[in-house]
Amino acid sequence: MWFGIDFSYCAFTWLPTLLVAQGFDLVKSFGYTLIITLAQLPGYAVAAWLIEVWGRRITLAVFLAGSAVAAVLFGLADSPATIIAAGMALSFFNLGAWGALYAIGPELYPTRVRGAGTGAAAAFGRIASIIAPLLVPFLLDAGDTVTVFAVFAAAFVVAAAAAFTLPERKGVALENT
Repeated sequence: MWFGIDFSYCAFTWLPTLLVAQGFDLVKSFGYTLIITLAQLPGYAVAAWLIEVWGRRITLAVFLAGSAVAAVLFGLADSPATIIAAGMALSFFNLGAWGALYAIGPELYPTRVRGAGTGAAAAFGRIASIIAPLLVPFLLDAGDTVTVFAVFAAAFVVAAAAAFTLPERKGVALENT
């Protein structure tokens, strides 16, 4: 999950460049990106609320699946309105998934290895953060923006499927050992 979410989050670093490639001027591209990133705040808030209502695993899986759908829609978006709407959905769901992951991740490990376990998982994700931005130019050469976001969506789908393999930790006390 860490790999998939880190990998796909790198899409945000490419948004202005991808929008310019679609014919939008640089100033508008950065303006759209600013608007899109504002949806991250309610994404975090809703996920924080839902992990206590629905549970950690289902919240994480839903937000990852929502990220996958939004990534496909963003890749297909071709007007300012659809770019902003799909981009905001992607931003909302992706950062909500981060919030849910940060909640469930540490709960999966016993106290004595909680920091090391969570740190190792996050480090695995950082590998994806290195690979993804380097991969985007090759994906653009092989296809177009749709190809880029289809690959990011696939990573979200794999991460969402992996979320269902996690134990539900809602209401379970953390171990003290």
